[in-house]
Amino acid sequence: MSDTAAILMASGFSKRFGERNKLLVSFRGKPLARYTLELAAKMDFPAGIFLVAAGTDVAALAEDLSKIKVIKNTAPQKGRRESVRLGLEAAGVDAEYYLFFTCDQPFLDAATVRRILDARKHGCIVEPRYEGKPGNPCLFSAVFRKELLSLEEGQTPKLIKTRYPEAVIGVEVTNPLILQDIDDEQTLKQLECG
Repeated sequence: MSDTAAILMASGFSKRFGERNKLLVSFRGKPLARYTLELAAKMDFPAGIFLVAAGTDVAALAEDLSKIKVIKNTAPQKGRRESVRLGLEAAGVDAEYYLFFTCDQPFLDAATVRRILDARKHGCIVEPRYEGKPGNPCLFSAVFRKELLSLEEGQTPKLIKTRYPEAVIGVEVTNPLILQDIDDEQTLKQLECG
């Protein structure tokens, strides 16, 4: 077994951003997705780092990060489960854990990711939380690989957390910004100035 794979999911439609792909929008001087890409590339993921991207423009953000392997998502309309499936297949069956990142969390830091990794154990799901509210990235033990691969259209890994609440381990963070994702223009503007 080769321990943990990082799966960076970047195939969404950014519907609340209108015509723009939020992952390409500049935030404090660089494209939003670049923060997650750089964070993952600086860390050690023995089972690999996989960026699942629908667009070539988002994939191009990782061109200079040799540790990241880009996986093309040709069916992003199938929703998050397609990114999950592609990431799992790329990581293969040797990984013991899969850590799923969204690419819209510019304040996520290495210390938080390490705390999630430190909490992992066989058969568990680890999620960061702020005041009890769950966020991302979320780590799944390979025990759940088959169920993650069998998610149906419209379903997300959250369903598996609901099925196995006893397996879920929470890692509390003290700063809400760490788990803050940027889903709309208003949030972008507030955080840009904050």
